[in-house]
Amino acid sequence: MEGIQALMRGLTEASASLFYHLLVGLALEGLLLMALDLRRRSGRGGLADRLMVAAGLGLMGRLILFGAAFGETRGLPPGTLLPPLERAVDLATWGWLGWAMAGAGPGLWAPALHTVLVLGAYGATAPAWWSIALQDPTAVYVTTPPERAWTLWALGLNLAIGGLLLSQRPRRFPTSGALGFSLLALGALLQLNAPLLGTHLSPWIRLGALAAYPLWLAGTYQLALDGAWGRPSAMRQAASAWLAWTASLLQALQDREVSDPFREALRMAREWLGARWTGIGLLQEDHLVFIAREGENLPRAGSDLVLTLSEYPRCQEAIDQRRGDFMTPADQAGEAFLRLWQAFGMERIGSLQVEPLVVSDQVLGLWLIGYPPEAGKSCPPDPGLAREMAGALARTLCLFRERERLTRLEAALQALEQERQETIRQLEARLEEERRSLQREIHRWATRAAEAEEEWERWRRRAEELAQLLEAQAALPVAAASVKETPSGSGEERDGLVLALLQELRTPLTAILGYTDLLLGEAVGILGATQRQFLLRIRANIERMAGLIRETLQIAALEAGSYRLEPGPLRLEEVRDEALQQLQPVLQERGLRVEMEWPEDLPPVRLDRDAGQQILYHLLNNAALCSRPGTAIVLRARRNPSIPDVLFLSVRDTGGGIPVEEIPRVFVPRYRATTPLIPGVGDSIGLSIARALVEASGGRIWVESEPGVGSTFTVVLPLAVS
Repeated sequence: MEGIQALMRGLTEASASLFYHLLVGLALEGLLLMALDLRRRSGRGGLADRLMVAAGLGLMGRLILFGAAFGETRGLPPGTLLPPLERAVDLATWGWLGWAMAGAGPGLWAPALHTVLVLGAYGATAPAWWSIALQDPTAVYVTTPPERAWTLWALGLNLAIGGLLLSQRPRRFPTSGALGFSLLALGALLQLNAPLLGTHLSPWIRLGALAAYPLWLAGTYQLALDGAWGRPSAMRQAASAWLAWTASLLQALQDREVSDPFREALRMAREWLGARWTGIGLLQEDHLVFIAREGENLPRAGSDLVLTLSEYPRCQEAIDQRRGDFMTPADQAGEAFLRLWQAFGMERIGSLQVEPLVVSDQVLGLWLIGYPPEAGKSCPPDPGLAREMAGALARTLCLFRERERLTRLEAALQALEQERQETIRQLEARLEEERRSLQREIHRWATRAAEAEEEWERWRRRAEELAQLLEAQAALPVAAASVKETPSGSGEERDGLVLALLQELRTPLTAILGYTDLLLGEAVGILGATQRQFLLRIRANIERMAGLIRETLQIAALEAGSYRLEPGPLRLEEVRDEALQQLQPVLQERGLRVEMEWPEDLPPVRLDRDAGQQILYHLLNNAALCSRPGTAIVLRARRNPSIPDVLFLSVRDTGGGIPVEEIPRVFVPRYRATTPLIPGVGDSIGLSIARALVEASGGRIWVESEPGVGSTFTVVLPLAVS
């Protein structure tokens, strides 16, 4: 016991510590070099890359320890920096090495997270120890709680890694890897139960590390030897055979026209495994239906064999447990097994290997391999090889099924595509017929529209003739002053004829307008853009002609005294809003606004409601037509205290004013389009109607013009009697 104590104390001395760190550093360097050699020889990454990362990080940790040791020699008490740092570096290094030896185990995140936890624990505990060591140089780290925590951590980590490496099937790293971690765990356990007092270090853990690193070097060296290019020829032959086997499986997937695509693959598998026959059976309810068979005494491959699984309990058990089985001749008692062997051309029963074909935990079927009877009860030379081949065969069968499913889908899609093409052809034929029908319909309505436009042109010419007659009628009073008076009967007859013609014009115009609206509403067919434009032009001109006739009839009625007015109390605000609403499209089109100076307490006037609405409408419409775009029209209503019985209403425009010589003709209606317009006046017919209505209501109207600015039309209306 004393000898062991002396040995442990020797491991904690300064010279021994230097030797220990150098030895561990050299071991990590050897691991790095062997991993590089393994990477070069194998030509693949994986385990070799992991070992290089782990060994490189371990060497970096050792360099940090050497730096800390140098720092302690610069005036710090011994044991100030090294004890907690050595525990942290060892734990991080072992975590990386365990991750590397696990091969296909946890990802890079596992050792990285472990290293972060180690650094966090070191950062949380090391400053406290530094303070203790600087204040009390006699303090010993091995007796502190952090030391016990580090040791427990080392024990748990090494036990976990060792157990993981031992449980791997197949193992990525030789058994020496797990043995090394087990020795480290044993050292941690001894350090917990029999610590060496009076020192800062853990000699038992150091002793375990001195035993573990050589074992890890030996395991890495073994891997390098196994990965060398100079492998035995048997391994090269096995690799070639496996490549040929996989190529046969690929060929089975590609041969769509071959009735038995797996024949060559089964033959190669039988020869490689040293079997007499082999067959693939797919699971269908409680039966095994063979889709491929191949054997020495089988004249041809076949798929006409069906097994009832209830007669083969061991086969059913292999399916249920998803695990292969090997049956000797003694395990195959009964007529069912004899019939099975006879189906493959064998009179004697030999050993039978059953491998389930499993993909994603789903059993597709079984692969049966029959060995020669002379093989006796011995197992096949490499049962694992048959399992690996069964896995590849299962994946191929899954792809084979998927190919058949895709083939069926492709056929269905082709049928759908043909049906779609036929539907498209039928639809195209129907659309072509509809297009021709629509073209005929459009042509018919275009012809009707042209006829309607011709009809409208005829009525327009008649309207112009009537307008000329009306103008001549208006000029008769002027001519009467210089010529002999015409008999009264002939003038009245002419006026009656004109009015009768105007009344007759309203009926066909209404019919033309109705048919135009019917065409524009597409009630009898779809219109093109050009046709719609023509119809809109027809409608606008018809409405203009109808308005012209309506205003002419109204003037004639006013002059003849047949226009009946019903004057009464009327608040002009009621008809003002209606007139403004009616003029809104014109105002918006020209960008005009109406500014009103209208007191709220205006009394009612004595005026017919329709006459008041028309007076306001015609005055505002004239201002809108002659005002400059973007300007303001001023509408004003007021009372004059000196004339208390009347109301003044005025409309001011921005039309540039009316020449003085033209003012007497402002309220004279002008019908002919060839007659020059009066500058500053927009609607002479409307003004004449307004004048007639004002005078018929007992009022007066006049115009005041400011050249270059605009005109103001003023109306005086009598107030209603209270």
